[in-house]
Amino acid sequence: MKFFYSIILKTFAKRSFRMVKSIKDVAKAAGVSISTVSRVLNDSQGVREELRQKVLDAVQNLNYHSNAIALALKGMPMKTLGLLIPSIENPFFPSMVRGVQDEAHRNGYTVFLCNTDGSGIVEETQFKLLLNKKVDGVILVASKHTPKYLKDNLDFPLIMIDRYVDSPNLSYVTVDHAIGVKLALDHLYSLGHRNIAFLGSKLVSSGARERFQSYKRYMYDLKINFDESLLVFGDYTYESGIKMAEELLKRKVKFDAILCGNDLIAFGVIEVLKRNGINVPKDVSIVGYDDISFSSYHTPKLTTVHQPTYEVGQMSTKIILDMISGVDKRIKHIKIEPSLVVRETTCRVGSVDK
Repeated sequence: MKFFYSIILKTFAKRSFRMVKSIKDVAKAAGVSISTVSRVLNDSQGVREELRQKVLDAVQNLNYHSNAIALALKGMPMKTLGLLIPSIENPFFPSMVRGVQDEAHRNGYTVFLCNTDGSGIVEETQFKLLLNKKVDGVILVASKHTPKYLKDNLDFPLIMIDRYVDSPNLSYVTVDHAIGVKLALDHLYSLGHRNIAFLGSKLVSSGARERFQSYKRYMYDLKINFDESLLVFGDYTYESGIKMAEELLKRKVKFDAILCGNDLIAFGVIEVLKRNGINVPKDVSIVGYDDISFSSYHTPKLTTVHQPTYEVGQMSTKIILDMISGVDKRIKHIKIEPSLVVRETTCRVGSVDK
């Protein structure tokens, strides 16, 4: 079901026809204090294993569920977060989602995962739905670079990840793409490449714009001629990578290396070059971007810029939990450094090694 996926550790309580049990009943059955029951249910530290097991046994025997909706009505945190991403099918996002979920779970929070299909309309609808569900905060990978509905919710705990709006009123955690592109171009330059094409996504998101702008700037810094005929734009998909590579070949321009906007594009490019008898990396070196898990299994194994997506998800969750608790409500703009992973799709110009 595409419209509303959820990763959930505990669900909202379902009402029973029997009498609803309270935390007090659990404490009485386990022979412990109410505070001890609370610490166990929130997975807090400092509870002896013997007492923890007694509480869990009592919870199971009494069929006890904490009533999150009742907590919300009392103005208390429901300990739930919303996470909106463009596509759960994109292998770039699972590690980021896991980072969010792991950090949320460590702090006793549940995460609702929403798939927006890259649609601004769906994104806004789901954002409002999460607000109606009384989540405590939202972590957002925006489908567009300037979602207008955010302006009406600046007082709500919200943080953007990966794609962001450079605003003094919105926190974000992302990757420093200027460093990522520089690492890729420095690597290709060191191997003797001077005709470096760029195949990336349309300049809609902050990440896409930063990668292209950094490519353009560092080509100038390296004193490499900037040739617009070596630029092709599409989408962050394998199919788009195929179309962009076909377009590049049709132009009959000279190139000895390609920097791709992401790994999926790179896989499509390698497939087209292979069909046309062009060897990677002997004839053309390829550098991807993201370092998704398949990059190390692909043949040849992909040289790529590693984005620390797990850390991005983890850090964004720490920040929003601090916002929710009131520990630190300051707006934060954080960029995490990527790294270059050299594998089998790049080699020195004129080298016979594969």
